[in-house]
Amino acid sequence: MSTRNTFCLHFSVFCLLALSCVAALGPLASAAYAIGGRETAPHSVARTGSGTVAAWGDNSSGQLNVPASLRGVVAVSAGGGHSLALRADGTVIAWGQNTFGQATVPAGLSGVIAVSAGGGHSLALRADGTVIAWGDNAYGQATVPAGLSGVVAVSAGDYHSLALRADGTVVAWGQNTFGQAAAPAGLSGVVAVSAGGFHSLALKADGTVIAWGDNFNGQATVPAGLSRVVAVSAGLRSSLALKADGTVIAWGDNGAGQLNVPAGLSGVAAVSAGGDHSLALRADGTLVTGWGDDSYDQLTVPAGLSG
Repeated sequence: MSTRNTFCLHFSVFCLLALSCVAALGPLASAAYAIGGRETAPHSVARTGSGTVAAWGDNSSGQLNVPASLRGVVAVSAGGGHSLALRADGTVIAWGQNTFGQATVPAGLSGVIAVSAGGGHSLALRADGTVIAWGDNAYGQATVPAGLSGVVAVSAGDYHSLALRADGTVVAWGQNTFGQAAAPAGLSGVVAVSAGGFHSLALKADGTVIAWGDNFNGQATVPAGLSRVVAVSAGLRSSLALKADGTVIAWGDNGAGQLNVPAGLSGVAAVSAGGDHSLALRADGTLVTGWGDDSYDQLTVPAGLSG
């Protein structure tokens, strides 16, 4: 939510810029599609091959009201009640809930190569490796650590933020009630990060996954023996891992069926975990309808969007 700029996988409908906010092949946190929202405002967002944006699910805060003139989009990210779009010219467009200014992009912001929408704040990664944050800052989640540089990926959680540096180390800040902003000592060799509701995930270059933070529902307990992972995504209380063979592993809370990966699902190229629902993108460009909570039609992919 979660949540990965130069690596691009071309599909029939979607162009996936690898990771979260999600994939291990590059530093972008969210790209061809993203899902977000707490239980009260869950929605899904996708970027089409033509550079336009589609959104579906809950619209209580206007998070589905994609600006009519929006074009040239290369990445999207869905937050608690707002949405972000990164344009090819390095500028950012935001819409939806703006209670904390999370949908008010800083004036003059440019040179952006990745975006990530959190619960009530937003992150932007610039080409020079610096991070810009705005929106809710009740826990310091929008206060970027002084001197932070060399960043290649960012991911915004509900109330905390993660940054992956070029040297494979992770920097975290914001709410730390459950230790979600305390990266494990000595953590290195990381190629992707994803910030969830109150937990964090890191994918290492060797294909293993490290998790920390809230574990009430087992979301920070990585399944024993999990390996050959190429992408991760942290949801509100659940976690997803995409394996090199195109299959998906899920763990954590299953109260809404968000762990019930469809039987036989394969050929997956990216995954995204939201509040209580999950989506998967196949390598052929097909956006899987998804699984988990569908109270607001957040799993109902618009007709003609995929395939």
